[in-house]
Amino acid sequence: MQQPVHPVRVAALVYAGLLIVGALGVIAVSVYHQAASFVGPGMVLLMGAVVFFWAQRPGQGSSGNPSGQTAAARPWRADLDGSFRRFALALTGAGVGIALAMFALIEVSRLQHPTGFPFLPVGIFLLGCGSAFLGAVFVVVDAVFFHRTGRRF
Repeated sequence: MQQPVHPVRVAALVYAGLLIVGALGVIAVSVYHQAASFVGPGMVLLMGAVVFFWAQRPGQGSSGNPSGQTAAARPWRADLDGSFRRFALALTGAGVGIALAMFALIEVSRLQHPTGFPFLPVGIFLLGCGSAFLGAVFVVVDAVFFHRTGRRF
């Protein structure tokens, strides 16, 4: 019998797909306008979006009792299980989404009022790229180290 698909998982997968399409759009627009300074951050956004999409797979959970905790500490640990992964996913998804929104704002302002440099949107775009990169690193560390060793935050 097939298990029902959780609506939040579907929404996260759709969001991840939109992030990938948006990151590909950033790279395409940057190449088209010959703006080499946006190609590198566009690649970071694509990497973050792909990692975010990849991380939406079903979790394996952690091993039973890796640190020899007492029975009283186990319920508290169960509440924290996966919190690092959730934090990393939130950081990655939000960073890519914010950076894509700022890139769209930069492009719209460039097309409508090409007289000035949009310092604030570019700064927020770069902060979004940085948080997407950091979140993607955290997702990979969680997947490679914490899931394999059974250690969790």
